[in-house]
Amino acid sequence: MSTYLRKVFLLSFLFTLVSFLGQGQKSELLTHVEPPFWWIGMENPNLQLLLHGKNISAYNVTIQYPGVRLKKINKVRNRNYLFIDLNISKNTKPGMISIKFENEDHFFDYNYELKQKVKDSEIGQKITSADVIYLITPDRFANGNTLNDSTKDTKEKVKRNNEDGRHGGDLKGILDNFDYLEELGVTTLWLNPFLENNQSTYSYHGYAISDFYKTDTRLGSNEEYKALVDMAHKKGMKVIMDQVFNHCGSGHWWMEDLPSKDWVNQWDTFTKSNFTNIAASDPYVSNSDFNLLTKGWFDINMPDLNLENEFLATYMIQNSIWWVAYSKIDGIRLDTYPYPNKNAMSKWMEALTREYPDFYMVAETWAERASYLSYWNNDKINRDGYVSNVNSVSDYALYYSMLRAFGKNGDISELYKTLAEDFVYGNPENNKVFNGNHDVDRLLALLDNDVNKLKLSMVFTLTTRGIPQIYYGDEILMKNRRPDGKVRQDFPGGWKDDDRNAFTKEGRTTEENDLFEYVKTILNWRKNASSIHKGKLVHYQPIDNVYVYFRYTNTENTMIIINNSDKDYTSFKLARFQESLEGYSQGKDILSGKKFDTLKQINLAKYTAMVIDLAK
Repeated sequence: MSTYLRKVFLLSFLFTLVSFLGQGQKSELLTHVEPPFWWIGMENPNLQLLLHGKNISAYNVTIQYPGVRLKKINKVRNRNYLFIDLNISKNTKPGMISIKFENEDHFFDYNYELKQKVKDSEIGQKITSADVIYLITPDRFANGNTLNDSTKDTKEKVKRNNEDGRHGGDLKGILDNFDYLEELGVTTLWLNPFLENNQSTYSYHGYAISDFYKTDTRLGSNEEYKALVDMAHKKGMKVIMDQVFNHCGSGHWWMEDLPSKDWVNQWDTFTKSNFTNIAASDPYVSNSDFNLLTKGWFDINMPDLNLENEFLATYMIQNSIWWVAYSKIDGIRLDTYPYPNKNAMSKWMEALTREYPDFYMVAETWAERASYLSYWNNDKINRDGYVSNVNSVSDYALYYSMLRAFGKNGDISELYKTLAEDFVYGNPENNKVFNGNHDVDRLLALLDNDVNKLKLSMVFTLTTRGIPQIYYGDEILMKNRRPDGKVRQDFPGGWKDDDRNAFTKEGRTTEENDLFEYVKTILNWRKNASSIHKGKLVHYQPIDNVYVYFRYTNTENTMIIINNSDKDYTSFKLARFQESLEGYSQGKDILSGKKFDTLKQINLAKYTAMVIDLAK
């Protein structure tokens, strides 16, 4: 070998060795890079990377990649963090960006991937009044993979006999029972959070997130969640992701090494939120009440995130958009919407809709009056100058009205009066209407185990204005009261050793099958009911606890009659509703199948409802 070739070989070897040694520092010095990857072609060309590693701020950072510009390197008080601002031009090609880190003693490269943005047409099928949302607590629905019940990388292990413990339900369990969901007739799935909750106890519910980019391994993987969304789309269904901006879990990796003291809201002693949602919009609110709502901790294991910190606000916004782009979900439910900094939340909505116009987002807004909720669902600037940009709210006002209407000695005028307040909303048709969820007693329990009243509630929820949502298991008479672990009970048959399998007709009792078929009938009829999807609502003042309303378009008309009284009407006269019956002479009740050759009077049994498709 010539001297020249020896020198070339030696230099090449030394270069490779140095590069290898430099790369070897990566695992020690750079422990987190988030978002883990990104996309070209986004409407917002700016990206901020969170870098975490031992003394990482002591390194100089350089990037050389066509179309990518390093705008700014941001250092914070904690020297283990860097926030670097990138600008990604429209003409940038997909590939690996080499980010170079160098100081006096070391250098290393980190390869950061830029992917091609998924076509907008493949993301965010619009969720509308044509849909019915089915809420599932993943740990409690079905256990499809017993091998991940307890995992090495998570602290809490499975203990099914503990109502507050992990029971082993997972994403595969949901995938395995798509046939049940299809038969029932729901169109959209909303899962309580599936991201990692690495707490020692009480981690099953999902709201104490310890890694915003990682599916909890006891539920599955990111790839399995994406597969669930893909399966839903293949079956003509949609998926809503439950996201949390207000707090994280105390087991989050950054809690042991916060970027800055103001990353979370900190108090001299543990201070809980007052949970008074209306404090966020109250024009006369005291500073102490407002601060308790927006800065108090949700629980001792749920540190309150401070979205006034711009780095954290950007982090959360990017995380939200990342999950939309990665998994192709169709909507987001945002937990405890009024609790975080509301200006940051408004910016999030702007950023989300900039990337995905008309993307569905429903805010959890727990307040009992429409006037409180209208602050968030408003097509005008609020009196204090605030614009929420929210396009859907959880209609707690209507939920509590349902309980008053269908509860013991209830008056159905409660529904009439609440709907009469819809003028306060910007878009009431987009409100999420529900008769149960994971935070309240089971519907049947609240209605004193009266199945007939539960049926009336189902009819109203699924035929009034708005986007309806039901809670898993209510369709098979689940009836537990709180604490939370009891109302988030296991679905019978979701575990191989269960005594029965309520996912099948044979595994349900006669009473369960009766309700299941009742709800199934409404849901499957509803799929093609344009009067419900697009129709206007006109209702009539209830008399003697009977409520009559119509959903209609120019070509379709449906009359809903809810007899909430203890009286049978053998000749319930329809003359009072003539203005809505004009041009129609016949009808068919979709619940009983009974046909009406005239529309002058009908027989109406106590505590029953009719959903009558009208014909000319």
